Amino acid sequence: MGMTEIPARGATGGRRPRRSNTRAGKLAAAAARRLSALLLTVVASVVLGTALVRLAPGFGMDERQMDLRLSEESVAAIRAQGQSTSILTACREYLAGLARGDWGVSVSLGRPVRELMADRAGLTVRTVLGGLALAWALSLGVGFGLAVARGRAWDTSATLVTGALLCLPTGIVALVFLYFAAPPALALAAVLFPRVFRYVRNILQASARRPHVLAARARGSGTLALVWRHVSIPSLPELFALAGVSLSMAVGAIIPVEALCDSPGVGQLVWQSAMGRDLPVLMHATVLVAVVTCAANLFSDTARALVSREV
Repeated sequence: MGMTEIPARGATGGRRPRRSNTRAGKLAAAAARRLSALLLTVVASVVLGTALVRLAPGFGMDERQMDLRLSEESVAAIRAQGQSTSILTACREYLAGLARGDWGVSVSLGRPVRELMADRAGLTVRTVLGGLALAWALSLGVGFGLAVARGRAWDTSATLVTGALLCLPTGIVALVFLYFAAPPALALAAVLFPRVFRYVRNILQASARRPHVLAARARGSGTLALVWRHVSIPSLPELFALAGVSLSMAVGAIIPVEALCDSPGVGQLVWQSAMGRDLPVLMHATVLVAVVTCAANLFSDTARALVSREV
């Protein structure tokens, strides 16, 4: 009797294509769930923002109603524009206008909100990216330096400096950089650095305290190669997750930084709109912040999942 050959698992028609298809299906399902969560977050931000605006004290009132130069017909027209509708109706109208690309008109500036955002978005994006790049470069440099040096004095000094920076409000930091005529990106980096550095240092220290790293150091392995292979590379998933969180921090800090540093970006526009009760601008700014935050978290989660499979 002849012997029957058993095909190897790596041959064509084996189990590997099925595994790759299963992995691709899992990634597609995870991406679909994250996109659905993004859309639900946008809708929830619209509903909550509309509800907060409708329930805020003084909603429907306009300062132009107190202008004695206006006639009764003009005041009545302004009052009719400010009459409140139901929250669901307002949300439906807002989402319909958003789908058509109609973002409304600014009350204080008299220009379409979409044009105002587009004119200022470029400067804000450059400031945010510059501040994030500087904060991350400084955090990673100091974090890797502490991991290589392993000196308690250096770690204590870095903790004291970052703790002092954390105690300073964002407005104070922005005013200091405004006094020295520094770019807003530097002020944003000074605000983000202590917050990013704390997590970067904890992530790298957790990797450096693993048993195999301690054993390799005890045997006299090269410090730089050890830190790169067994400390930095295993920390990439957590660092990618931190990248999404740091973008959310930057979006929240850019408003006072641009407002106090007199930078004509979206943050300054939001500040001026809040002071002037410009609700169309504030509503779209709220939705924009929610979209950017969710997109950053979606990107960081996806990158973390891909990197964790390879590490």
